[in-house]
Amino acid sequence: MKKALQCTSRWFVNLLLAAAILLAAAVWLPKAFHMKAYVVKSSSMEPTIAVGSVIYVSQYKPEELVSPGDIVCFQTGEAMVTHRIVSVDLEKGTAITKGDGNQVSDPKPLLLEEIQGKVRFHIPGIGYLLLR
Repeated sequence: MKKALQCTSRWFVNLLLAAAILLAAAVWLPKAFHMKAYVVKSSSMEPTIAVGSVIYVSQYKPEELVSPGDIVCFQTGEAMVTHRIVSVDLEKGTAITKGDGNQVSDPKPLLLEEIQGKVRFHIPGIGYLLLR
């Protein structure tokens, strides 16, 4: 019985250690690839990106064009917003954005220079562990 308890204890400690390492990697490893991690706090992009997900954002590469369908981040007041680009007007240097979960597009065109970056990937759920 004592041996079984020791084995279970070791297994549990190893599981916690592995979870801590994975969480740390999810937060700090993207910095090595010039990405920023943000926790999604609103449902405007559901079902594509759920509340509590961590999104990884990087700037557009020089050869990349801002295109409809891209999910981008931009600052609105003090909030970082993540929405999908619906259309782009290169002559005016603007884009129309909309959250996937919203009924209508955002009211104001977004200047392309205001785009902080493109969402490269996301991990659902782990943001709940990072929220303070």
